[in-house]
Amino acid sequence: MKSTLKANLQMNYGMSALMRAVLLSAVLLSAFATAQAPIVTPTQPIGKPMRAASAPAANAKVIAMPAGLDFGVVAPHTLLEGNFKLANTSDKPLKVLGAQPSCQCTTIDITGKEIPAQTAGVAGILEVPVTMKVSATGLKTAQVKVVVEGESLPITLELRAEVAYAVRLAIADAAGKIQPYVDAAEDASRLKGVAQVFSSDGKPFRVLSVQGVAPEFVNWNAASDAPLAKYEVRFALAGEPCEQVAKYLLVETDRADARMIDARVRHACTKISPALDIAEFRSNVGVIAAGGSGTFDIEIKKMGANRIALVKAVDAQFLAELIGQRADGSSLMVTIRLTPGKNVTGVFMTPVHLMAVDSNGQPYMTQRPEPGAPGQPPKINTLSAEVDLLVYGKVQ
Repeated sequence: MKSTLKANLQMNYGMSALMRAVLLSAVLLSAFATAQAPIVTPTQPIGKPMRAASAPAANAKVIAMPAGLDFGVVAPHTLLEGNFKLANTSDKPLKVLGAQPSCQCTTIDITGKEIPAQTAGVAGILEVPVTMKVSATGLKTAQVKVVVEGESLPITLELRAEVAYAVRLAIADAAGKIQPYVDAAEDASRLKGVAQVFSSDGKPFRVLSVQGVAPEFVNWNAASDAPLAKYEVRFALAGEPCEQVAKYLLVETDRADARMIDARVRHACTKISPALDIAEFRSNVGVIAAGGSGTFDIEIKKMGANRIALVKAVDAQFLAELIGQRADGSSLMVTIRLTPGKNVTGVFMTPVHLMAVDSNGQPYMTQRPEPGAPGQPPKINTLSAEVDLLVYGKVQ
């Protein structure tokens, strides 16, 4: 690759009438307290209540209120702050034995805390603050399994958000439906086309480059027309040889909160099957000043006790360094610093190689299925856990 590129709480799951009445009392009390508070304009995304995906156990004494929070569309690198309540409908206090998030990006600290018993028919309430840090774009979900003494099943708290930059990309697919990716999987001619570039908040901005070169606009003149909140720009990606087919369409804008954005290119030559279960196939390091460097985080799932031992830039014009890694028992959050060489200018996309080792410092081996012959089961390949992560940005 070249270094530079052109619910609310769901209460009708068969719970007893008494439990529903108790929980309704708690909800009404909370609503009354909220009504007395002054109205404050939020500075952080607010999660909307979600219904539970499944019914609580028939004999459940503790219920999550709400079962989940949906933060809607948020910007990358946002720290989402949610507040749940655990409502105890029993007549004795119950202790939280553990709380396990599904990913490193989520934090919760309630282990050992006590949920008060119900009093005068009103459920006892434990406030449960949860945070989730989101980075790369896409739909993000996280779950926290809360174990409470005396409960037969863990209580699940869910957080959800769509992570997107203030400026977004949309391209019509083969059926004419607008998608956030280039649909060339079945028709390579669709590597050429028109992309919509628009701001989510309706504010005007400018498109500075498409795939590293000056944009070609449809029905807009950069020299004479005022900035818009939505543009149509043409793109033309290489279709061969296979290694030169871009895996992402890159667009640069003048918005500080969306300097570089991307759209995945779906094509026979752009399939990615990494040996490590990375949450995203690419990372956006943003705009780097000449002579400077940028840092980014990458989440690797299902790592257990395994760790990243080596980070290396594949292109000699870049330096990649492992800055740190944090584990939560299943996922690993890795921080990497990328330093472009003095000859790197403009928009770039470059691979960074990661290699994992096990708890004994030996190469970590992972298994990946591969389609078998027609009518045959898939093959299982044992691979060294190494992966090339694509990193893009701009030097200026």
